[in-house]
Amino acid sequence: MSAPRPTRRAWLAALGPAALALLTPRIATAGVRVKGPDFDLVQNYSQTSGLADLSQTPEQARAHRLLQRAPARRGPLGVMLYLEALRVTNRDGEAFNAGWSDRANPLILTFFSATDTKPIYGDETAWCAASLNWALQHCGYKGGTNNAASSSFREAPGMTGWARPGDIVVFRDVAAGQEDFGHVCLFLAQTRERILVLGGNQTNARGHAAVCRKWLNVKDSVRELHSFHAIEAFR
Repeated sequence: MSAPRPTRRAWLAALGPAALALLTPRIATAGVRVKGPDFDLVQNYSQTSGLADLSQTPEQARAHRLLQRAPARRGPLGVMLYLEALRVTNRDGEAFNAGWSDRANPLILTFFSATDTKPIYGDETAWCAASLNWALQHCGYKGGTNNAASSSFREAPGMTGWARPGDIVVFRDVAAGQEDFGHVCLFLAQTRERILVLGGNQTNARGHAAVCRKWLNVKDSVRELHSFHAIEAFR
């Protein structure tokens, strides 16, 4: 029996940032960082080119229909709950609310339309802030950051010391030199040491970067809580 074919994610991870840069010609590299799930890779949309046109594919059409059905009247939290609950899969049995193994998920790529960032690594490009900006835009909110960096939400309006379900939670990395990176999601609940959040680009039970809920530590060796922001301030 032949060895199993490595997945796209494993292949990309093995290449490392330097090799990835060689695979992306004519792209300005200033500020580009490749990181694991829950983290940011930021690249200006106007500086990139070369993604395949997915506008005519059946998968793109299905992704569009799924996003159009997201319940805008229920606010960003309702939209994220809808995306979390999706059970629709592609022809390979991979969920539309998570990253795919050998090609980019067009539903995730659509999130970047609410930002000035083009996902040059497809659904490998960190998308927590992109999904939140898309949810805000879909619900008619005017306070999105138009930026796929989670750090763009740190100075966003509505900063508060007491979060309610559906408010925005911002984390930052704690490693030296990584402070500009982090994560952004929606608040669900909190204990003294942990916060239950719902957001995009979070590792689900199957190990996929997905729209899902997850307990995150208020502070650990990877990241720490930066701020809460009342969702009403984004209307």
